Amino acid sequence: MDVETTKVREFWNSSVPMTFVDKPMTYEEKRRFRYELQDYMQDVFKFDSFKGKRILEIGVGGGLDTSEFLRNGAEVVSVDFSQLSVKSANALLKEAKLDGNISLSDAKRLPFKDAEFDVVYSFGVIHHIPGVEKVLEEIKRVLRPGGVFMGMVYNKDSLLYAYSIIYLHGIKEGLLAQGMSEDELAARFSERFTGNRHTKMYSADDLKDTLGKFFGNIWIGTYYNTIDTPEKRKIKFEIENKSNDLGWHLIFKATKIN
Repeated sequence: MDVETTKVREFWNSSVPMTFVDKPMTYEEKRRFRYELQDYMQDVFKFDSFKGKRILEIGVGGGLDTSEFLRNGAEVVSVDFSQLSVKSANALLKEAKLDGNISLSDAKRLPFKDAEFDVVYSFGVIHHIPGVEKVLEEIKRVLRPGGVFMGMVYNKDSLLYAYSIIYLHGIKEGLLAQGMSEDELAARFSERFTGNRHTKMYSADDLKDTLGKFFGNIWIGTYYNTIDTPEKRKIKFEIENKSNDLGWHLIFKATKIN
């Protein structure tokens, strides 16, 4: 493993989203917190519509979405780059009395046969992986013809990016003037803890172009109107013009055509 990959893994071994290691919560408390905070997810991803389908989740985090697919009758296999994530997610499934398969794996080298899954799901993960094209090749390989790849990346056109990252940190703190690039700002401040090595921000057009190299029938929607302030993270806001959504999350669904 090269030095950069080692540093990436070290960060995600110390800080995994939705593991709640600093605030112990029961499974039901964690579930309620996630789907009330990100209240669009049930409607958009329709976790209850995959009964009997074989699903691969790449980047399991704390395991809540894997558990949601499982409790609705899907057959789920999940992988993550982080040992902490695998441990935390397996503990959550055990508490929830759900039978899933979560293992340590690199998304660029998936240990699965060709055309093995009906759905590949990856929420808030691929934007953290340099050389994402290799990941998309692997996802296409393991999907069955007509299978769906769906998930979330961060929105470059969001208010959170413009205000919470570029303005508060880049301009007000003077980090841009000190030579930090916008890409470096995004990596450093897109997560709860600093130290993240890579975050690629996508516009809807960027995402469509990237996915379009591998998939067809691409749908992209913008959700989760929220900002971070110096005092508090994820403060929700409302906007009147729904066609000009400034949400932090770009949700995508794409189909394997051939």
